[in-house]
Amino acid sequence: MRSLSILVVAVLLAACGSEPDIGDGPDSVTATPSSTVTIDYRGTLRDGTVFDENDGVTYPLRNFVPGFRDAVNGMQIGETKTFEVPPDQGYGDRPPPGIPPGDTLIFGVTLRDIE
Repeated sequence: MRSLSILVVAVLLAACGSEPDIGDGPDSVTATPSSTVTIDYRGTLRDGTVFDENDGVTYPLRNFVPGFRDAVNGMQIGETKTFEVPPDQGYGDRPPPGIPPGDTLIFGVTLRDIE
């Protein structure tokens, strides 16, 4: 009789369904080009010079250079990724101060949240 009760409870719980934990499995929330994301990131040059670094910043993904936006697109909450952004997908020949023209950028990003 006890095993029947356990089976009934298990069936009832399964019938109620549950949402997967964010960042866990194929139904996880992922960033899209229209997402606003909260990230930790570090941007370096090929020689290892850090040109920008921040934790817990929230921005619309559309505000980033194309190579950054494309790399973060599809990331899941909690995921960490390192990627390169070539000059034609970054700042090209008109970079902000601290980045040489035509330089490839290297980013380490952890996606913390998606709005």
